Amino acid sequence: MKKLSIMFFFIAFIFSCMVPAYSADVNNGLNDTILSPTTPAITGKAVDSHIRVLEFVIRSRMTLAQKQVFVKAIIDESKTMDTDQLNEFLEVNDLVDSLNQLTPQDAEPIRQLLEKDFLMTAKSLVDQKDLAATQFLKIRENLGNKVVAAGDVVITRQSIEAFAEYLAFIANTKNPVWPNELSMNATAMRVRTNFAKYTEDEKAALEDFQLTWYLIRAAWQTADSKQKAIWQKKFNKIGLKPGVDVTSDNIKAAIDVDVYGDMLDFATKQGIEAIEWSPKTKAYIW
Repeated sequence: MKKLSIMFFFIAFIFSCMVPAYSADVNNGLNDTILSPTTPAITGKAVDSHIRVLEFVIRSRMTLAQKQVFVKAIIDESKTMDTDQLNEFLEVNDLVDSLNQLTPQDAEPIRQLLEKDFLMTAKSLVDQKDLAATQFLKIRENLGNKVVAAGDVVITRQSIEAFAEYLAFIANTKNPVWPNELSMNATAMRVRTNFAKYTEDEKAALEDFQLTWYLIRAAWQTADSKQKAIWQKKFNKIGLKPGVDVTSDNIKAAIDVDVYGDMLDFATKQGIEAIEWSPKTKAYIW
């Protein structure tokens, strides 16, 4: 097993703003190209592996906006690393592979140890206005923040933020207008207000939507243009417009599994799973 402490690089990064990683987008995914021309170079595969370890720790998937924070941090911090630090950073590919060779019972103690150390370090950096540390804490908070619940179904803030990105995507797949905090709050309010009117299937569809959103992106980023055109017709029927506030009717129509169910099946057939951490995946999903 590789030294686990190499993952602590993530929550020690300080950067000034959040901008998209230019080598990755929702239409093309993350390519295994050079993202930082260091020696040795930081590639898309290494970045993907680091994100996979973070997602392993939180036992979930990040949204696009959350990924952007950490990818920007990696690129910025790599410029200050010496050769030994860069080589250690790149060992993450072996680390993720090692994690996947463990049984769930053996992996869980390691995950708990990483989570404890990540959490302790992140809290120690908050006063330093470390945005990466703040982001890590925000994701954990999102996963525990119940927007609405009914019986065994719990819709968290993480689900809502992922769902808001999905809505922006189907409104304009080529050039989405991604949601800001205000629009995500509006989506959360509409879901909470209308939740009692949803069918049991609709309620269940919203639960852990960050996992569904990951598979939707996986399907879109691995499909050919002919297949995308079929899905696009379903998106168009929702009637969403980019940058325009979604209505309660838009939300109810968009959570219909008939809209994206084929995409989940498509991603699964590509060997991509909602919860898996292997660096040997067929594609680096952005």
